[in-house]
Amino acid sequence: MPYDTVILAGGESSSDLKKMAPYDNEALIIIGNYPMIYYVYRALRASAQIDRIIVSGPIDALKNILPRDEKLLFVEGGSNAMDSFARAVKILEATQISNKVLVLPTDIPFITTAAIDDFLDRCEETDDDFYYPVTCQEVNEAKFPGVQRTYVRLLDGVVTGGNLFLIRSALIERCLEMGVKLVERRKNPLSMARLFGFGLVWKYITHRLSIAIVEKRFYQVLGIRGKGIISPYAEVGVDVDKPSDLRLAQEKLGNISFDD
Repeated sequence: MPYDTVILAGGESSSDLKKMAPYDNEALIIIGNYPMIYYVYRALRASAQIDRIIVSGPIDALKNILPRDEKLLFVEGGSNAMDSFARAVKILEATQISNKVLVLPTDIPFITTAAIDDFLDRCEETDDDFYYPVTCQEVNEAKFPGVQRTYVRLLDGVVTGGNLFLIRSALIERCLEMGVKLVERRKNPLSMARLFGFGLVWKYITHRLSIAIVEKRFYQVLGIRGKGIISPYAEVGVDVDKPSDLRLAQEKLGNISFDD
């Protein structure tokens, strides 16, 4: 099943990152030989499961970075992530949008085609409305020793939230706000649990929370079938939003040269 994909490229670089890389937009930060967004685009385009890619952000700058591609679209970024996503969806809906849409930011230059394909393959095992990946601490530490992430202890293991999600296009309006909030709050487990009520917070505090419990509560609150996907790829859960992350990216990706 081919998926339309939205890349949210309107994110402003943090003040700490700007001290190392003087770019207002994080998508434009140079890592090794390429802007950060280029790594994300290449990983997506190499996947046979990805159809159209629409990038929401500073159009002129992005067109100068990304190659000509008949299935690559652009739309000016909005005032926030939700607005940017809504603008991108409107463009996709002008023609036939895919049944489900993949959404991801630009600050995940480690992402690979294999990680994307694995996530989508696991999503296709069930017919749900909203899919969100998590990665286990041991997986992240094995791939990126010493990487600083925010973890939450679940019955399923010690995990961190991923940086992408898959959403049923017919339910985008209902799922949109929740999807963005999950990504924004992934570094604050208590804040994320509060989205679903005190019961979930208490289970989190007492270490009795599981992915299945969250999925059930998700449906009770929103009437939407959510599915947590445990990804074996650390690249799904490691982003670049602070100087230590950028140093890691430069170390791991600095010598890469693509054969375009």
